[in-house]
Formats: sequence, structure tokens, C-alpha cells
Amino acid sequence: MFFVIDKPHFQRVLSIVRDDRTKKRQGLAGPFLRLEAKDDYVELDGLEVSAKIPATVYEPGVLFLKVTLFRKLLQTFKGEKFLTIQVTADELLMGFVRLPLESNEMLLYANPDQAPPVHPSVRLSSSDSIPKQEPMPEYCPFWLIWHKPDAEPGNDDK
Repeated sequence: MFFVIDKPHFQRVLSIVRDDRTKKRQGLAGPFLRLEAKDDYVELDGLEVSAKIPATVYEPGVLFLKVTLFRKLLQTFKGEKFLTIQVTADELLMGFVRLPLESNEMLLYANPDQAPPVHPSVRLSSSDSIPKQEPMPEYCPFWLIWHKPDAEPGNDDK
């Protein structure tokens, strides 16, 4: 994956798409971000928001990386108008910075059509760990009690 992008525009869009807005979500470099370079755009996908940014794409691909770590890395390139990002099978290259993919929990898919829509660990954890919740009983502000929806007022003696 290899592309050149307008850095200020990229940072503004990343600040909208990111999923690490709270301190709790920023731990361990934050949640995963899906970065897809294809045709003449780069698409950023968080868990809730996505956006496309025009870019010059030389090699397409999809990269999953931790959003907090990536935002901090972008802040080190001050005064740059354009940013060149290259991802090889082993590392992410941005300017003078080299980040190994494996030690930073990044996944690279060379073919965007074969890449999953979310990081595999997010997909597995979200389907297994979400407990099913019982529905809350309805609250009637007029009676000031918790009641069952099918119960009628004044029929408590039956």
C-alpha cells in the first residue's frame, strides 16, 4: 500500500472518524481504524463513522491500525503539506518513522476487495462478549410505581 495525501485535510477527517474520544478508549493505543487506499481516494472507517479523502494512490491496500497511536504519529510531522504513507509486508513507513506491523498490532491486506470491513479481533469480540439484556419494565410517572405493561390500574386485588 502506497499513497500521498494532503496532511491537514487527512488530520481533520481523522479527528471526525476516530473512535478514541474518551480516556478509557485511548488505552493501549485505542480502537482499530480501517484505512483503505484504492483508486483515487483513501477511506477511513471507524466503528461508527467513515469518510473518503482524495489522494494519489500508487498501490492499493487496506491497513488496520490503532487510531490513537496513528494520531500521535501524525502530530510529529509539523508543517508538512503532504504526507507519503507506504506499508510493506513488514512495516509502516512515514517520513523518517518505521513502525513494525506485528509489534503494533497492524494488519495489511494488499487486495482491498478481500479485506474484512472491521478488524478480525473486533468482529470476534463483539459477537461473543455482548450479554443479552433483559428489557426494562415500563415506568409510569402517573402511578409512581414500576408496573407490568399488561397490568391495569385498580386491578391489583384480582
